[in-house]
Formats: sequence, structure tokens, C-alpha cells
Amino acid sequence: MRVLLIMECTIGGTRRHLRDLALGLSTRGHQVHVIAATLRDPGMLRDLDSFRAAGLGVTQLDMVRAITPLRDGVHALSLARRLPFRGYDVIHTHSSKAGALGRCVAPLFSRAARVHTPHTYAASFDGGKGQGGDAPGPPGLILATERVLGRVTDRLIHVSEAERDEGQALRVIPAARACVVPNGIDPDAFANPSGGDALRVEFDIPASAPLVGTVGLLNDAKGHDLLVEALAQLPDNAHALIVGHGELEAELRAQAASLGLGERLHITGWRDDVLACLDAMDVFCLPSRWEGMSYALLEAMSAGKACVSSQVNGSPEALTPHDAEAAGRVVPRGDATALAAVLRELLDDAALRTRFGQVAAARVRERFSLNAMLTNTLAVYEEARAR
Repeated sequence: MRVLLIMECTIGGTRRHLRDLALGLSTRGHQVHVIAATLRDPGMLRDLDSFRAAGLGVTQLDMVRAITPLRDGVHALSLARRLPFRGYDVIHTHSSKAGALGRCVAPLFSRAARVHTPHTYAASFDGGKGQGGDAPGPPGLILATERVLGRVTDRLIHVSEAERDEGQALRVIPAARACVVPNGIDPDAFANPSGGDALRVEFDIPASAPLVGTVGLLNDAKGHDLLVEALAQLPDNAHALIVGHGELEAELRAQAASLGLGERLHITGWRDDVLACLDAMDVFCLPSRWEGMSYALLEAMSAGKACVSSQVNGSPEALTPHDAEAAGRVVPRGDATALAAVLRELLDDAALRTRFGQVAAARVRERFSLNAMLTNTLAVYEEARAR
């Protein structure tokens, strides 16, 4: 099968999704071409190099998130020039901008099946600081565009059940063409975290100190300010570890200082040793305001960590599914007091943390593996081609 993947939002989990999908499809013998932007994260250039080394086709097209009619028109024309005569079987667009441009030109210049993954709906963002918390344009215009493009989309893949339900509530596509393929990871890669003692020493965190941690870009969508607020409500010996980088670092440090938490909050910046970071944590916390299906949460679960998450897309079905034992706790989104109460409960109960961690690791293997994500995505491609 010849597959074209198009993405502008090459940061965080969406970048991870593209990389895993592209390389995974290629490993399974499919011909893959990637058209992607690199403006949001220069590290995406390394991904493009890895694609080339693996034999994938690569085109760098620096689309931008914000609605910019002239520039968007140029990028749409650039996409259009690449579609005819390529013989693609599937054109799979990702996130709002690539989804709009790709689905506008694909029906005109290609007979390929059209598949789209929103990775959270931009029309649902209600504003905020950072790349993850602000809509790229007026929400009404974005929603209207999604509904129009839904008419020329053969399948809409959501990365969680809650995201599918959100799409149905927004009426972006008929239910028969909406499906769910959860994000997946290689559970073996996170099964045995180590190095936590050395990391605690590096950041001057006492070995006996209760440590709550999270991993993610420092923007409004990830809700790190809520974790800082919750930390102020925890015992004085508790510490918090935020693994990530981004434009809100200074604000988070200032918030911590204003609450008297300067010695108890640790922001690591970019790290390659996520396993050591997870190993150092007693509890993993995902305080996000928006998610599709958090890779950071799946990694922490696979590492056997007790997890607490705000009620965002993906977290309830991962941690508290209706048909299985709970693997963690879910608290109302944006509620730092509720978050602090649950964190305190878990920090005080080692047996509960251990049980949650065991259930979490098993659930990732059962429901959220990379192998399952690839198999189910290919099944959706076949459905789209048949349509």
C-alpha cells in the first residue's frame, strides 16, 4: 500500500504518533511518504532524517498553525503539485492545519482514500497561553471547516473513545465514518525504569521525599500550573518534578516562588532519560486541560507507576474503564484541590500505588500497544479504500 502522511503539528505526542506510524508502516512493507513541517520543533529535522535513512519519502513543507490565507494557499498548491501521478492508496492527514489543506486538495488531485486524525479538536480550545491551549483561528470558522471537510473524509480516526464522542457532539462526520484507534507504545521499552536514584541526587531531591512527577511540553494545555497549585496543598516534604521545556517555564517558576515552593519544584528542561525520570517518581500526574490520548500517561502506566489524571480525552478509558479494574485516579479537569487530595491519598498508601502500577502496566500491554495501533490503522485504511 502507498501511504501519504501529512502533518503540521510536529510537537509532543503528535510528533511521536507520526514517527511511530510512519516507521511502523514501513517496517510492515508499505511505501510511505511523509510531508511535514519543522517550525514548531527543530528536532523534527532529526525525524525526517530517520525517515530518509529508513527508505521513506520525505518532503519538508513548513505549514503554520494559525490561519494565514496567503501562506495557506501557497502550501495548498505545493501539496497539490505532489499528489497527481503518485498513485497513493491512502492520504492520511493529521491535526487541524494539515487536515484542512490536505483534505481540500486531495479530492481534486488524487483518487486515494482520505483519512484524517484530529489529535484533539482545535474548535474545542477555549484559549490560553502556549501552542497547545490556543485555537489557530476563530472556533466557529474552524468548526465550520471541519464539518465541510468531513463530507470528503472516508474515515476519521480518533485516538480515544472520548475524542470520538467529542467529534460526534461537534457533528464533524457521520458516526459510520468515525472510528477509534488508540495511541500505542512499545510496552517493553518502559517496563523496567531505572536511574531514579541518580536523578534525585542531580536535582537535590531527598531519597525519602514523596515525589510527584509529570512529563510534557510547558504550555497551557498541559496544566502544569495546576500541579504547582496542588503541590502547595501537599505536605511540606513532598516535591514535584516537571520533565519538559517550553515557553511557560519562567511563569511556572515564578508561581512556585510566590507559593514558597522554590526548593520543592524541579523543572528539568528537555531530557532524553525519561525512564530515569519515571523511576524517580512515586506518583505520575497528568494535570492537562486538553489531550487526545496522552503518550506520557501510557509510558508512565507501562513503567508501573500509579497515575492520576485530569478528566481529559483518553485518560478515563486508560485508567478507569467501565469494564475493568481501575489503574489510577481521574479528577475533574482544572481542579487543583481535587488533584491535591488524590495525590495525598496515593502518597500515603504504598500498597495502593503498587496495585495501580501493576494493573496499569498490564493494561498497556492489553489495549495500548504500538503493534495494535498499527494493525488497527491498517484495517481502517482498508475500510476507507473499500468505501
